[in-house]
Amino acid sequence: MPQRPDRVQRQWRLPTVVPLVSALVVCAGLLVFVANSGGDDDPTPTTSEPESTSSTTTATTAPPPDPIDLSALQVEPFPEDRPDSYRVVYDIEENALERQETWTVSRPYESLVVAERDGVVISGTATSVTDLHTYLSERNAWFAIQPELHRAAFDQHPLTAMATMIALGFAEEGEKAEYAGRSCTVYVTGAPLASGSVAPAGDERTEACIDDRGLVLHERWEIDGSLVSERTAVSVEIDPDLDPTGFDPVPQIDDAPELETLLANIAVVADEETLASLRTDIAVPESYTLSGTVFRASTSDSGSTGAAETVRFYSDGTDLIEVAEVTVGGPADLGGGGALPVEIDGFEETWFDPDYRVSAIRTRMTETSFVEIRGADPRQLV
Repeated sequence: MPQRPDRVQRQWRLPTVVPLVSALVVCAGLLVFVANSGGDDDPTPTTSEPESTSSTTTATTAPPPDPIDLSALQVEPFPEDRPDSYRVVYDIEENALERQETWTVSRPYESLVVAERDGVVISGTATSVTDLHTYLSERNAWFAIQPELHRAAFDQHPLTAMATMIALGFAEEGEKAEYAGRSCTVYVTGAPLASGSVAPAGDERTEACIDDRGLVLHERWEIDGSLVSERTAVSVEIDPDLDPTGFDPVPQIDDAPELETLLANIAVVADEETLASLRTDIAVPESYTLSGTVFRASTSDSGSTGAAETVRFYSDGTDLIEVAEVTVGGPADLGGGGALPVEIDGFEETWFDPDYRVSAIRTRMTETSFVEIRGADPRQLV
């Protein structure tokens, strides 16, 4: 049976490192970013990313040779009634192993995802408005990897990304189906959108059944006819009664300097000096307001600074747009991870990365720095 452990990891689990570089989205006419002519020399870290992959991942399918004109792309949106919060329980089979995962999400920042096998917790990820947590099974407890704001881990908004994939010729709409007592529509692609590969179905095929609330109820991924992973919703709650304290799960691991050295990364509210050094001016839709700005930095295996980003969070109720200026230690490869080259007036190198969770557009500023716009709706990107 073919196995892609690196890609499966990206699809189902949040790596235990700082989420420095996530996928992003730019919106034509709605979201505008302009590189300032000023700007001093860049700091010099390298990227490390957990929540979604940056430009360092290698795609399995080469992108088209000619850039896509996103402004000319005709995307037919699907009707969607996104819930403010939800809880989905999945039965999952991955690489011949079974487990059950419970995804509890309160948009846009809070989530709790717990995986169990035979009634024993084997992994978990949580985001609250103050911390990103990971579950360490060997300690039977939770560890705070990084403070400050993070987009809700594992929260997905797949319908607009799928509509864009259909417009690009990489996905097809199929039949209706039903899971957990809910009707959904099957969409067929190559690899899953979260796997870092953008291609139509072929030897690699994924069927995803998505309901009109934008929830994935079933997803089956095969390579050469052999199952790689499959998740099936067994129960769904829309706008459940949630205890906000549950997104800061217990027990917590305190006083663990060896874990802090290995896992923890810097994240602080951006100070005035950091804000003054930003090289982009942002015009967001009127309904969006700035809800926070965070500076993050990771460390490399040698202990030196690895990568740095300053992220501005703009929220409209439960919807979220992130604008990140990212600096890495070496040449930044913006086209990794299955991204597609696109054309945007005024920018020489720009890439689009569609994803279930948060699509993205990234454009180069210097050899070692770039801007990412991250959001759930690729229609806001052009």
